[in-house]
Amino acid sequence: MNELTGRDLTRGKEEYTEAVVENMTANQMRAYLYQIIYNDVSVLSGEDFAKKVRRQFGEDFYTELVTDITGVKDGPTHVRRDLAGID
Repeated sequence: MNELTGRDLTRGKEEYTEAVVENMTANQMRAYLYQIIYNDVSVLSGEDFAKKVRRQFGEDFYTELVTDITGVKDGPTHVRRDLAGID
C-alpha cells in the first residue's frame, strides 16, 4: 500500500475533507460548526470572550447578550440567540 507524502498528502487531505463535507446534511454541518465555534470560546476568560463577541458582532450585540443572560432569574441560564440570518 502506498502512503501519500508532501503535496500529495496535502491534496489527499483536501479531497477527503471535501468528500466529508459533501456527504453531510445541513443539520450535520450546523452541529459540527456549532461544536467548533463553542470549543473555540469555551476556553476564553470573560474578558477575552467579551472582546471576541464585540469584535465579531459589535458592542450592541454584546450588551444585549449580557442583558438577556443576566436578566434571567428563573429557568435556564442560557438564552439561545436566533441567528437565522447565517443560513
